[in-house]
Amino acid sequence: MLHKAYPPWVGGIERHVRDISEALAARGWRVTALVCNDAGFETREWRAGVRVIRVKRWGSWMSQPLTWGYSSRLRALKPDVVHVHTPFPLGWLAARRVDAQTPVVCTWHSDIVRQAWAMPLLHSYEQAFLGRCQRILTTSPILMQHSKPLQSHLERCVPMPLCLPADKNEIDDNAAASIRAAYKNPIVLFVGRLVGYKGLPYLLRAMKRVDGTLLIAGEGALRDSLEKQARDQIASGQVHFLGHVDEAEKKALYRAADVFVLPSIERNEAFGYVLLEAMREGAPVISTDLPTGVRFVNQHEETGLVVPRRDEEALADAIRKITGDPALRAAYSSAAKERASREFDFTRSIDALEAEYHQVLSSGKR
Repeated sequence: MLHKAYPPWVGGIERHVRDISEALAARGWRVTALVCNDAGFETREWRAGVRVIRVKRWGSWMSQPLTWGYSSRLRALKPDVVHVHTPFPLGWLAARRVDAQTPVVCTWHSDIVRQAWAMPLLHSYEQAFLGRCQRILTTSPILMQHSKPLQSHLERCVPMPLCLPADKNEIDDNAAASIRAAYKNPIVLFVGRLVGYKGLPYLLRAMKRVDGTLLIAGEGALRDSLEKQARDQIASGQVHFLGHVDEAEKKALYRAADVFVLPSIERNEAFGYVLLEAMREGAPVISTDLPTGVRFVNQHEETGLVVPRRDEEALADAIRKITGDPALRAAYSSAAKERASREFDFTRSIDALEAEYHQVLSSGKR
């Protein structure tokens, strides 16, 4: 498994890489995650049956790690299959330097969006990497349709949505009840990193039109500016920044919320893992109309509502529509939970991933 980071680093792709790595290891695959280390040294460890090698990072460029020896570490492992999780240009280069007979599989989580200005430089490397892949797994059919880099490689693309492994922890309904008792209802919830593409300024402005409470769970570079916006523009006590929450706290928040909102404004939001988490706990969801897997996860007027991005009035209307109609909220809640279970089954997903591995291993060099 090739990616730039691995848990405890927090991120949706990192979590996905960990989840599938541990599931494959439990089924007998010898899995190594080759990632980069923020510290100035290399580390090697075993985590739940997965060997994790964190190569020394010298710095970053365009949010990508700069390392020395990443490709040589990969070649030394002599892998039977290389699975690259993109966007990850370092992984593109490393995968092209393994033996030509070694199958390469890619999970295409997202196009490069924020650094699109650099694509004239990176385009040839990206296309050469995609040409090297025997299989390209896209996290949704919509992403496959709208991704420009993939259009020359569609014959090797297979939609394979992200899924959540079964949750073995009991849900503390008392914790959810305590949250509902602590804040003015209805409760609107956001969970995620506090960064620009999440669109939180629009959600804060929407809350000026909503009589209820917004809980924001997560950390990020924009926390100070978002807290200032909340102080300056919104009634005191209407918005609460909870900071980092652990898995148990997060589950209780999903259970307590009347609606979960993901107001993202850019294609960086390629799937929306938190939507799936919220739906699994029965929270109706509101998301924005992005040409990515977000539109695939949340089905408009089935599991929640989809609104135009950068439109605080539409966000406010959607929040009021769901929170003001208990019957509609209950219908969306039930449909969200059922869709999360039916369409995003983790065991079936790992079965499908193993089948792809076996197919590329049996087919040999493309």
